[in-house]
Amino acid sequence: MTTPTPLQPARWSHPGVTLQRAHVQAMRAHVAAQAPLEACGLVAVHRGLSQRVYPIPNALASPVRYRLEPHAYLRALQDMDAHGWQVGLIYHSHPRGRPYPSAIDLAEATYPDAVYYIWAPVGQVWVARGYLLRAGRVQPVPVRWV
Repeated sequence: MTTPTPLQPARWSHPGVTLQRAHVQAMRAHVAAQAPLEACGLVAVHRGLSQRVYPIPNALASPVRYRLEPHAYLRALQDMDAHGWQVGLIYHSHPRGRPYPSAIDLAEATYPDAVYYIWAPVGQVWVARGYLLRAGRVQPVPVRWV
């Protein structure tokens, strides 16, 4: 058996996340509006189902990196806590790339149990894929829409 390299898939179990279609549409609109800069935000979940999308300003205002603006990030976490929700999904965009974690994404991942949902344009359509990012490894995760 070979050990996966950082950009090769690892194998962990995760039930995935189910997103309400309105939440998918909100994320898609946010990432498209922020292009050519990377957009970022959080999605609160309860029992695996999305509850609210929190678009958060990219403190780096960069086309190739993101950092959640600290005050908006804290407000989102406080709101989630007040509702009994968890950070289930962290989303951001790769306006010039593909919907796959970059080396920077892997190095800066801080939520090992949250799904990282990465948006990228394919032609004129924004698409996204979900991943767990743990210890420098990537695991695709199912993200369903209802």
